[in-house]
Amino acid sequence: MVGPKNKLNWIQVISIALNVLLTIEAVLLIVQNRDLKNSLRRSPVGAQVEPLKAGERVEAVKVQTLDGNTTDLAYTDPGKKYLLFVLSTTCPHCEKTLVNWKAIAQDNRVHNCDIIGVSVHSLDETKRYVSNKNVGFYVVSAADTSFSRKYKISGVPETILLKGDGSVEKVWIGELSEDQTIEIEKLMGA
Repeated sequence: MVGPKNKLNWIQVISIALNVLLTIEAVLLIVQNRDLKNSLRRSPVGAQVEPLKAGERVEAVKVQTLDGNTTDLAYTDPGKKYLLFVLSTTCPHCEKTLVNWKAIAQDNRVHNCDIIGVSVHSLDETKRYVSNKNVGFYVVSAADTSFSRKYKISGVPETILLKGDGSVEKVWIGELSEDQTIEIEKLMGA
């Protein structure tokens, strides 16, 4: 029979062993984290994505409409402009920018510009977002990473004005200010 003193010794030994193992694991994780950070700093893959620049052309990408159909987001009318609102259904900055996007869409009736909200989330999440937020403009889902890669999206919200041939006129990254909203409305009609 094991006495209370022997039982206490085993508990102490196990506790010390667990503490030593956890300490070793913590040190290994710290070293691994440092190495990963250094690797990312040196690697172009870890570098920030350069946003689209004026004059750059974008190609058509597959998106899902809210009724579940797949279509091409393409730019084929040279007499038109296209304004993309790139959003996430969970982004608080997109939520703040939504007011400006709605105002732009409301004022667009006199311009020859197609306004398209492009959600980077799944179709189901996008449908819920559109119905809950009453966005006021056409929205598609581009959950496939090819959209973000081809359009150089590194964060949301992002507002992209394209000419009818798919060339970039201007890009606004982050929440829109009132001045930027006015600028977008002027450029849409130009």
